[in-house]
Amino acid sequence: MTVVHPPAAPIGYLPHGLDLERPVDRRRFPRYAAMRGLAFDVVSDWDAHETVVLSTRADVTQWVRAPDDRRIIVDLPDAFLDEPWGPKRGARGLAKWASGEVGRPVLRYRRAMERMLERADAVVCSTDRQAERIARHNGNVHPILDLHGEFECLPPDALSSGRLDLVWEGLTATLPAIRPVLPALRSLAGGLEMRLHLVTDLDAPRYMNRFLARRTEDLVAGWGIDVELHEWSIETLTEVARRCDIAIVPVDLTNPMAVGKPENRMRIFWRLGVPVVASATPANVRAASLAGLGDRVLCSTNTDWENILKGLHARPEDRLAVAAAGQATALTTYSEESLAERWDRLFGSL
Repeated sequence: MTVVHPPAAPIGYLPHGLDLERPVDRRRFPRYAAMRGLAFDVVSDWDAHETVVLSTRADVTQWVRAPDDRRIIVDLPDAFLDEPWGPKRGARGLAKWASGEVGRPVLRYRRAMERMLERADAVVCSTDRQAERIARHNGNVHPILDLHGEFECLPPDALSSGRLDLVWEGLTATLPAIRPVLPALRSLAGGLEMRLHLVTDLDAPRYMNRFLARRTEDLVAGWGIDVELHEWSIETLTEVARRCDIAIVPVDLTNPMAVGKPENRMRIFWRLGVPVVASATPANVRAASLAGLGDRVLCSTNTDWENILKGLHARPEDRLAVAAAGQATALTTYSEESLAERWDRLFGSL
């Protein structure tokens, strides 16, 4: 296969955070640039660069006016266009203006984003389903999953203390996804010793991942199960995951935006050598199928969660087989190089 590499001239990148420490900055374009030895500059405008990659923090009211001779790549990894109408979506544009993310009030932020997609020379997303939605606004769309080279690949094992140790990781904004499966976890905890390890931020902003922070321990205090909090870092996640029997990736199946998310969390835990049980979203179903796991690790109801977790806890050999199948898929079908080549093709399309 012929691989098309991007131009040697520095590319501009408008990040989610100036320190490039947010997951979207570590695992997407900057990670690809590091793999390819590609120079890029952090920018706030288009003046000095012919090609600019925009994260979701970009001011769409500004960048939609970029000159035609500037090649604009929009990276939209979440299923933004699937978000249903509601107070949060309705207030998004005004909230972004109040926080300084956009330069003027926007009453219809989704339409502003659609105009940005129409202006872009290329759009990056995460899944084929997202690509189909975005294709209504742009003819050059590239689904590319996160790059996970920051996570070490560790050999699976099936050691257990006898207690069922579960692990979940993510931003505090996604903690509500666990609530629908709490009845299953409480039921499990009633029949065996169980602990849920949450690797996340210890403070939980209530709005736009920045404002009105609460302590995470207060948010989970009423869950009715044994919960242990760990402050998120790559090292902590690796260490905690290695001490756990199973990773869980629950998704609120009533939320279209959440259902449209990619299988990135499954892939992280697979790299770490941990078996994963997940909600049956389209992306997770695809990942489980590619790993040859079918519905052995997929849940649509609380009964599914309880039965699958109980069964894997009782059979260490099954946990080991599930972890090994997942990791093999993470290193082949989802290899870092295969994902980087998708970025190569994106730049070749400009």
